[in-house]
Amino acid sequence: MKAFKYTAINTMGRTVRGTLSAENELDLEVRLKQTGFDLVDSRAARERRRGLVKSVKIKDLIMMCMHLEQLDKAGVPLHESLSDLRDTTDSVRLRDVLTTVYESLKSGKILSVALAEHPRIFNHVFIGLISASERTGKLYEAFHHLGAHMKWTNDMRRKVKKAIKYPIVLLIVMTGVISTLMIFVVPKLITFITSQGFAIPIHTRALIATSEAFQNYWFIILPTPVVFTITLITAYRKSERFAYKFDNLLLKAPVSGPVVRKIEMARFSHFFSVMFNSGIDVLESLKTAQDVVQNRVLKETIGRVREQVMEGSSLTAALKSSDQFPSLVVRMFKVGEDSGNMHDALENITFFYDREVNDAIDALIGMIQPALTVVMGLLIFWVIAAVFGPLYESMSKMNI
Repeated sequence: MKAFKYTAINTMGRTVRGTLSAENELDLEVRLKQTGFDLVDSRAARERRRGLVKSVKIKDLIMMCMHLEQLDKAGVPLHESLSDLRDTTDSVRLRDVLTTVYESLKSGKILSVALAEHPRIFNHVFIGLISASERTGKLYEAFHHLGAHMKWTNDMRRKVKKAIKYPIVLLIVMTGVISTLMIFVVPKLITFITSQGFAIPIHTRALIATSEAFQNYWFIILPTPVVFTITLITAYRKSERFAYKFDNLLLKAPVSGPVVRKIEMARFSHFFSVMFNSGIDVLESLKTAQDVVQNRVLKETIGRVREQVMEGSSLTAALKSSDQFPSLVVRMFKVGEDSGNMHDALENITFFYDREVNDAIDALIGMIQPALTVVMGLLIFWVIAAVFGPLYESMSKMNI
């Protein structure tokens, strides 16, 4: 089937535009008619490369879950809820996807199967929760958990970006300041000092050498950090062996290690909690939690925990034997297993690590700022001492 861009009118007279797959224009018109649209105009859409396919913003997915949760609670049939959501959403991409999902439901497919046809939009966690709720008949609970899960994921992304973005901005500013000093400011000052015949101390000679290196090889020095970063990212993505060693090093690093571990523990406990509280068994919940954890060392550890549970070990014993989970996590899982109230135990772990991640990221940013400020201060002090030191020393000798 080919993809067509279309302009249509819905039952409320609203003009909508989107993309839909069909055999030909006649088939497109029939498909749109079945979903409540009257075709106005259409044309074949150019094929996009896989990496350029538009995704759906997480806020639109959150609004979708909230919308479907409320309508399902009110007893509105699912296909009517999807039709209403399709007609009211502002996301063109989501409207296209919901049109296809609506068609699939009309043809007799269940919701989880229809959503699974769009893996770039709905991940395995989304599909897993919907599938579990279809077995229990409580679809609104799945949408509630998914909405809460995506809000948490969005907050986590924002926190991680906050921790990364601030140091990067400061480093870029520092690089600009250093480059300006070494290429434009320092050479003029050094020319003045050497022309006066002052004695040049070692720290001034070091500044001269650094400035000359920047002037002569700036096209190598400035791109080096960018090239190094790109090389590191490429090696991390292409080589599993390198990525595993890097993740292990990152986990053991004195500053980043505790922060990374807390972020990953927050991911693990949250995803496990969402899956388990939705009626999914421990093994499947562990598998999902393993997939969403990004650090390969911890991912491998969760895999071993899952294998031990499959062999008959208790979850608490498997977590404890791994030596990768903090004692708090192990204790809370033990309390949940002993009391039979795993729900509250998981909620406590999630609540604790949400706060821990916030505090850890704030502490990391609070530490980076003064550290970079000190580095900048030392750099400026070096320039001042190297330039004005010889001048001051020569003038002192003249006074004598």
